Amino acid sequence: MLYSMKTKLLIIAAIMLAALHSIGAETVLTADEAVALALKQNLSLDRTRIETGGKKREAGTAWNSLIPSVSAGATYSRGTSITGDLPPAREEWAPGVSLSASLSLSPAIVTEIRRTKADYEAGLLSYEAAKQELELQVRKSFYQIVLLKSNVELADRNITSAQARHEEAAAKARVGQSSRLDELSARVDLENLRPAKRSAETALNNALENFALVLGIDPKETIQLNGSLELPSPPELIAADRQESLSISSLKKSLEALEAQRKTLWNQSYIPSLRLSWTGNPAYANDTWADSTGSFSVGVSIQLDNFLPGSKTKNQIAAVDDSLALYRSQITEAIRNQDTQIRQNMRLMEQSIESIQAISLNVDLARETYTMWTQAYRQGSADLQQLRSAADSLSEAENRLRQEQYNLLAAMLDLEKSLNIPFGSLGGAK
Repeated sequence: MLYSMKTKLLIIAAIMLAALHSIGAETVLTADEAVALALKQNLSLDRTRIETGGKKREAGTAWNSLIPSVSAGATYSRGTSITGDLPPAREEWAPGVSLSASLSLSPAIVTEIRRTKADYEAGLLSYEAAKQELELQVRKSFYQIVLLKSNVELADRNITSAQARHEEAAAKARVGQSSRLDELSARVDLENLRPAKRSAETALNNALENFALVLGIDPKETIQLNGSLELPSPPELIAADRQESLSISSLKKSLEALEAQRKTLWNQSYIPSLRLSWTGNPAYANDTWADSTGSFSVGVSIQLDNFLPGSKTKNQIAAVDDSLALYRSQITEAIRNQDTQIRQNMRLMEQSIESIQAISLNVDLARETYTMWTQAYRQGSADLQQLRSAADSLSEAENRLRQEQYNLLAAMLDLEKSLNIPFGSLGGAK
């Protein structure tokens, strides 16, 4: 009985430990690990992968248009008559079979094979573009969360500093070195900071849940990010390795597929097709199999109404021509957009680099100023308002620095996408 009780206690303890472990479990990710996880588990990308697989299957079996259509059937019959008695031979049930095969040959078969291949290649490029866009989204979200986390940490430090100022003002008020008004003002400053911290925490938690959805994991799972807004090295601003964007390449492949579709439609409508067919209907009679109705034929056919003005086929070809013109216009616009985005992102990076240098100096000066005002306040040579102003200046400078560091990272990632080069190629963080 005692042994049984010990066993139950051990089982309960094990369950509790497992539960505590699951509650405390968290996922720690670097930017690269987050990207790898998203590429593996993102549901939207998975749907694109399925669509691309369907196009691959279609392209791999496009040759099946050259397979003849074959059908077979079986019968078991006997003759009947409504005018009189049947001859003895026709009163018996006789088996029979029917076989047929046909094949249509046209240049449209070749162009259709080319179309499916180009459509699959366009699908592959679209899939790669979706992966690139997902990676950009993950990396931007990653550093945005790092920024939001630093905002929470900054709010904590501000509250800690405000708490210290309030305690010091209260201590001075008790011994008559400052007024009761200074103590109340310090308390107001402290309480005003708490909603800001709460707002920063809410923004961080919402961003983490959205990030989990993008990664394809349970939003309730705790995620910790291992990353920094500071670049390990200054990013390069020379766009020497520019490549055609994936969106432009995908548009060009789609244009190629549409051109093949037009040629297929034209060949089907205006070039005669060759049709080969064979039928056989062997039947069993008089103890032998015989086929008196089988045939083999070769024929050429063409749809003449396609040549009439305003025919359905002519309208279909005209519609395809319109789509081709639209694709060419989209390609021209996409090329111009790529050039524009490259120039704009480079300007944004230059601006952020200059701003970070200036703001970093400002942070150092604000920190030194705050330290000096803190010492002066403790010595009684400065009032609370001067100390509060110095603290606000330091907090604002630190916040601006982190925001500008994120702006630089975002502009760098956008530039790498515009150049169609691997993320991290410009010398920044991966």
